[in-house]
Amino acid sequence: MPSLPQLPGPADLASAGRRLRSIVRTPQKVTWRAVARQRFWSAIIAPFGGVHVEGEFDTGGPYVVVANHGSHADTIAMMSASPTLMRVVTVAAQDYWFTKGSRRAIARGLLGAYPVRRDGEGAYEELRSALAPRVAESMSVLIFPEGTRSQDGQVGHFHSGAARLARDFGIPVLPVALVGSREMMPKRGGPPCYSPVEVRVGAPIEPSEDVSAVSQEARDQIVEMLQRPRRPVPVSDLHTVIRQAMTGARGDALMFAWGLAEAVSFPIMAEMSQVWLGLTRPKQLWRRAGFVVAGSVTGVAITHLLTRAGHRPPAPWTTPSMEAAASRYLERGARGYWHQALTGIPVKLFAAESGRRDLPLGPVLVHASGERAARMAAFTAAVAALERPLGPITRQHYGPYLLTTGAVFSTALHRIIKHWQSRPSGR
Repeated sequence: MPSLPQLPGPADLASAGRRLRSIVRTPQKVTWRAVARQRFWSAIIAPFGGVHVEGEFDTGGPYVVVANHGSHADTIAMMSASPTLMRVVTVAAQDYWFTKGSRRAIARGLLGAYPVRRDGEGAYEELRSALAPRVAESMSVLIFPEGTRSQDGQVGHFHSGAARLARDFGIPVLPVALVGSREMMPKRGGPPCYSPVEVRVGAPIEPSEDVSAVSQEARDQIVEMLQRPRRPVPVSDLHTVIRQAMTGARGDALMFAWGLAEAVSFPIMAEMSQVWLGLTRPKQLWRRAGFVVAGSVTGVAITHLLTRAGHRPPAPWTTPSMEAAASRYLERGARGYWHQALTGIPVKLFAAESGRRDLPLGPVLVHASGERAARMAAFTAAVAALERPLGPITRQHYGPYLLTTGAVFSTALHRIIKHWQSRPSGR
């Protein structure tokens, strides 16, 4: 006997009913505004750890996207993470985001937000009317059902507005859990902190007349996703390689060699070793500072003795006016080394001049040790202080960090050389 056609099941009937009830009228498409917003917010959030998407956004929407709310960074993270095909728009509290011109410009221009009253008669109907044209154009809507940012990081009660919109528009609810955004920009205020954000995408929930059940299911999904362990903090491969090279005695030897080479001929000042190498092991910054100083003082002794014997090591990126100034500072003896700290004149020129003048090696090493240690201590203290807020950023973006600090150092060195070139070189 011929087989009977299979009758549609409840799920098929529900899906068909949703399609019939949906207000969506146009197919999904990517617009330049969606692309611009995503790229803009991706660039803004990247230095603070960026966004990692766990799961996949189903582009078969549109959706009413619901997420936990603990930070102003939540919307930024969602704008950065969601596919441009979804063209996510959001809603924002009218009494906060639309009362000042600056906030209104951010909400409308950069977030594509629509105002919503938190309470009051007719608030939901106003919101639905404002969003209906956008949903009809296949745009997804981002809503934070808690209504306000969490004070303690716990997920609060979900209001039913998002589930009601899904029911009235005939589109699914998509739960999303945001992890790390609260640490990036906590509600208590203050500057943004480094905290990679994880955007965990849940399973779509079909709209239903039982809006309470849909809201609860969305909340349950988000709570479950928030309980999963976080990914390890991302670290640059280049940082990992350099950190490994700076292990133990090998790292001590590298710092000693840098200090020594700079005091003999190497053109890059010893303190940059802390910026580029020492920072990879912040707990050993002060120990490494000691090895740089020891190497620098050893290099001073070598240059002093070589020059006294008539052998002058090369001194690239220096000028005759620098040599003349070092000579003037050492006219009264080895205590003139203390002028090196703030003049921008390389210590190798002081070492060569003290050797040329045949100053006693003992006082030279005493004053050179004091000056080098004081300067290195001040520099190391600054690096250690900056490492606390910026260390995680440098570890993740170590390549750009090296390029940026290298560019800053090159610019400063160029200006120092240009400054001394403009001064007379007569001794």
